Amino acid sequence: MNRRTLLKSAAAIGVGAPLAALAGATPAHAAGNYDVLVTEQVKNKIMLFRANNLWRPENLGWSWAAPAQSAWERLNDARFRETDRFGWVCLVAAGGGKVGIVNFGDDDALLWSASPGGNPHAVEYIRSHGVVVAASSQKSSEVDYDGFLTVYAPTDADAPATLAQVQQITFTGAHGLWWDGSYLYALGSWTLAKYRVTGSLRSARLELVQKHVWNEVFHGHSLDMDFTDTDNLLLNGAGALWTVDKRNLALTAVRPAAGVKSFSRAADGESFWVQARDVTHPGEEGWWNEYVQFFDAAGAPTYRRGLDYYGYEGRFYRARIASTRLT
Repeated sequence: MNRRTLLKSAAAIGVGAPLAALAGATPAHAAGNYDVLVTEQVKNKIMLFRANNLWRPENLGWSWAAPAQSAWERLNDARFRETDRFGWVCLVAAGGGKVGIVNFGDDDALLWSASPGGNPHAVEYIRSHGVVVAASSQKSSEVDYDGFLTVYAPTDADAPATLAQVQQITFTGAHGLWWDGSYLYALGSWTLAKYRVTGSLRSARLELVQKHVWNEVFHGHSLDMDFTDTDNLLLNGAGALWTVDKRNLALTAVRPAAGVKSFSRAADGESFWVQARDVTHPGEEGWWNEYVQFFDAAGAPTYRRGLDYYGYEGRFYRARIASTRLT
């Protein structure tokens, strides 16, 4: 495993601040000079690479393999978040029904896991409360509605082992989550919602602040921060990419984009996405793609990254700019 250093403003990433440059280094978001965290579903791993390096085994910065259990199949989501006790951790969600917290950068142990069920597509950590929220897109054996948010709250905010389920919210087709330091945003088939966290420790709950409901099914997928504008988030749905103003949930179209599973944009405007293979290869089934496609600030394709040097064709589901930086 490569030695990792944190960006000087890494703790501010959760509240939407731009990534800072390391002292004396090239700005972290210039021309691919940032790290990308991907979920890969063939080997069922989380993998971390520098964008502008070839994704060879020797350039792999970090990886974590999910337990070999059916509940951990199809890793859908991963994100780094900072905790008071363990430092940086990696939150993971698997379509088989599990979510968890990995002790990134230490022993990579699974500090906590739970089974919300219903095909978890996103998981988020609310540091100020020690709360974890999972977004599940489908019914499970425990619930009979088509998608839901599950809230886990602790008795000790610094001890993930004390987390327990305290709330479940109906949310059709729940796919995306993002905590910006003040509010939690959730995205699903019909709805974009903004929540505040009330209470503390085991009494913590999500309380709706505002929501936007589409008249036709939107099929929202991922939520991520927009490094070009700290007032915005990025989302995808209805065959397009969008920015959303966090203050009022107003949406602005970025560009048409069918079948995109995740979309990220760096501070200099460079962006990348994972687009479903059944869109890029008509007639073939595939909710994944073997490549992450990158674009310049004008939206023109530039380069792509895959696992060509690993001896197998990867299946990426999501990719995002990492909150930590490889040395």
